[in-house]
Amino acid sequence: MAALAKHHQLHGLQPVLPVPDVAAAADWFVRVLGFELDFLIGEPVARHGRVRAGDGSWGVPIHIHLSRHDGPIVPCGATRLHVGHDIDALHAHALAQGATVLQPPTDQPWGLREMVLQAPGGHRLVLGAEAGHVHDEAPPRAVIACYRPRPGMAAALLDMVRRHVPTLQRLGLATDRAPTLLQAADGTLVEAFEWASSAAITAAHAHPEVQALWAEFDAACEHVKLSQLAEAQQPFAEFTPLDR
Repeated sequence: MAALAKHHQLHGLQPVLPVPDVAAAADWFVRVLGFELDFLIGEPVARHGRVRAGDGSWGVPIHIHLSRHDGPIVPCGATRLHVGHDIDALHAHALAQGATVLQPPTDQPWGLREMVLQAPGGHRLVLGAEAGHVHDEAPPRAVIACYRPRPGMAAALLDMVRRHVPTLQRLGLATDRAPTLLQAADGTLVEAFEWASSAAITAAHAHPEVQALWAEFDAACEHVKLSQLAEAQQPFAEFTPLDR
């Protein structure tokens, strides 16, 4: 039966994803994954469109159709895309663009390093790269941050700090290592945790959810250097540990 497909030269699989807004969905693929817009059909509201990635110089080009759907959309299954180089950096870029990451890059037992994004319409995109050699390993970055509460903001600041690292971990920006939270004699909170990589730090500075949380920090505290704390002037700095 394989001869039948060869005889008729079947080729060019192009999935069609129902979406609530074709133009917005096309823009998402362009911003988040670097696709190019092929066309939009319909005025003044696009009813159909297509985006593409690749020109044949690396792998087989990808074409995805986007079709406007006015009712509830029930995603079915997942669309898989292959990543040939540095899936971790692509993950950092997707985060910086505000994409919803359902799973950060994870080495799977079947030999792929995969991440899962939620595309417009609620569709799942599984992006996979060969584990072990096509992604660039970036070591975690350990940091110590010091937050001195503004008058009357101590309790609110403590709540923010307790939400901080779990938020970064959920977004794939911090490692799973448990953070350490300490308090100095003057009330300054000292937080030690691990960024997933240098790229994750860059992504955090562009991610809207992280920026919103950091704006809360700015209103509740002054960011100070570790060297400004009296405890840090001693050879063995002692702080009061706080439960998470």
